[in-house]
Amino acid sequence: MAVKSAVPGRWDLSGISVISFAHGASDFFSGIVPIVIFYDVSRAGLAPWYQGALAFLWYVTSSIVQPLFGAYSDRHGRWWFLPSAVGLTVVAVSFAGATASIPILALLIVVGGLGSAIMHPEAGKYSAMLGGKRRTSAISIFQIGGQIGYGLGPAVIGLLLGKYGPGGSLWLLVPGGLATLMVFALMRRVDASASAVHAHHATKATTAHGRVDRFGVVLLILSTSLRYLVGASFAFYLPNLLTARGFSLAEAGSMVAGFLIFGAIGLYAGGALADRFGLVSVSVVSLIVAVPFLACSLTQSGWMAVFLLLCGSILLSVQNAPGVAMVQAMLPRNLGMALGLMNGVAFGIGSAAVAGVGFLVTRVGPTDALLTVSAVPLLSAIAYVVVARRLSGREIRATSIIPAT
Repeated sequence: MAVKSAVPGRWDLSGISVISFAHGASDFFSGIVPIVIFYDVSRAGLAPWYQGALAFLWYVTSSIVQPLFGAYSDRHGRWWFLPSAVGLTVVAVSFAGATASIPILALLIVVGGLGSAIMHPEAGKYSAMLGGKRRTSAISIFQIGGQIGYGLGPAVIGLLLGKYGPGGSLWLLVPGGLATLMVFALMRRVDASASAVHAHHATKATTAHGRVDRFGVVLLILSTSLRYLVGASFAFYLPNLLTARGFSLAEAGSMVAGFLIFGAIGLYAGGALADRFGLVSVSVVSLIVAVPFLACSLTQSGWMAVFLLLCGSILLSVQNAPGVAMVQAMLPRNLGMALGLMNGVAFGIGSAAVAGVGFLVTRVGPTDALLTVSAVPLLSAIAYVVVARRLSGREIRATSIIPAT
């Protein structure tokens, strides 16, 4: 797979594809983690709270600490960081399914989580540099790889554990190892392709103004956290709703898988539309329009409910790439850290808040709880409007929010 030489402003699809593949390989194993935790805890006969504790450990190590690795990578990053991080996650998560020791499982989760935390800022940084003037589209392709991998992981590990038992996860060392070697083989050339862009970016960042709108960055992180909360709430509690309505667990699982995988369409659409119409405009419109689709999917039945739910998932995902691109534009010297903030911290906060929705489900039932959650994207949209009003004309042009006047 040849990687074209990139120059500042040029779209480098081959390099972006390598990054997207690496993201997909890593997130495939991230998607395995919840099933592995459930399997090992159940096999050990332990209480469900062990699942929550181990899941929290994964989210802390794989998501919350991403900005720290991103900040380090922005200053001292090397091309081999990315494939090494993928390999770390592959090995740790593959062995996690085979262990009968909860302490060893916890250690493997920490190691695998750190691999994921290193990979994401690195991959996001390269995506931004190789996207040229279409940075948001590049970020969306990077995210699509992760979304597809994350969606496929649970289905594959379920089949392997069901057929081979605890040793089933070890079979994943073969494809995971091959994927890691492939990324190793290609990354040196991708890095060389990005070197001219990196020099160009460094020059621009040096001449950029020094003030950073920290409050604006925090608003965008919180906005994205709320969006993650909505998506995670539907993924976690749709089975409660569907099984209560008479669907089988397999049918509910298929619905959740569809909800997650169809989000990839929104990821691509968000990048393409934002490069054409502006980051804030696309984010605000998609978040607002997602609300009626999500809400109505809960009040309908049959294929109409499925159609509305999948449309809601697509619309909810549109904001992802524009949000990352906007924070990267606001932090031009820290592309990796910006990705870590939006992908790691925001995801961690949103996922952790799902526990609160669980109390709401217990109190009012899954339908009313998810109807309440369906309105949350409106708050996310308001945050984008507030940030847009805070930016100066120069910053607005830099983030492609509206045309310069």
